[in-house]
Amino acid sequence: MVIRGVVLDMDDTLYLERDYVRSGFAAIARDAGRSAAEIDRIDAWLWAAFAAGVRGDTFDRLRDAFPEVASRRSTAELVDVYRAHAPAIALSDTTRETLDRLAAIGLRLGVLTDGPVAGQSAKAAALGLDRWFDPIVLTGAADASYAKPGTAGFSRIATTWGLQGPALAYVGDNPAKDFVGPRRLGWTTVRLSRPGQLHHGVAPVDDDHRPDLVIDDLSALIEALPLPS
Repeated sequence: MVIRGVVLDMDDTLYLERDYVRSGFAAIARDAGRSAAEIDRIDAWLWAAFAAGVRGDTFDRLRDAFPEVASRRSTAELVDVYRAHAPAIALSDTTRETLDRLAAIGLRLGVLTDGPVAGQSAKAAALGLDRWFDPIVLTGAADASYAKPGTAGFSRIATTWGLQGPALAYVGDNPAKDFVGPRRLGWTTVRLSRPGQLHHGVAPVDDDHRPDLVIDDLSALIEALPLPS
C-alpha cells in the first residue's frame, strides 16, 4: 500500500541530539561561570563527562567538581537553564532537501517526540519544524499514554489525517521505544541509524522492537518507502 503520511521522531532523527547537548552545556557554562576562563573550564568538563558516558547525574557531578558553581546554582536550577536555553541546532542541508521533496509529492508529515515540553518546544522552534510538519506532537504535554512506546499519540495523528495504519510510517532511532507503538497500529517502522546518535548500534531486544526497515540517511527514505508518484 502507498504511504500517505510519515511521522518522524525529532531527537537523533531530524538532527543529532549531541548538538543539543553541546548547546545546553554551553548555556550552563555561561550561566554558572563568572569569567571567560571559568566558563571554558565548565564547558570543557561537561563535554568530557558526556564523552565519557556520564548521563543522568551530570549536574550533580559538576557541582561536586566545581564548589564555586555549587554555591551559585542548585542542580534543579542548572536543569532549568539547560531545558530553557535557546538551542544552537539546525537541520542539515540534506534533511531540509529531503523534507522539501517529501512535501512536494503531497505526503503528510508530522512529528511525535518525547521529552520535557520546554526543551522539546525550543528545539522544534530552533529547527523551524512548522515549515513541514503538522501536527507536532510533544508527548510531554499530554497524558502518559502519549509517551512512547504508547500508541495514543500515533492514533491521534492518524485520526487527524484520516489515514489508517498501512498508509502510515514512523521514522525513529531508538529501538527501546520508538517502534513498538506504531507497529501495534499497523504502521511501517523505519530506523534511521547513523554514527553520532546516542543509541547508534543498540540492538532491538525482540521482534516487537525491531523496525521494518533500516536506513543510514534520511534521504534514503524516498527510495525505501512506497510513496506517491
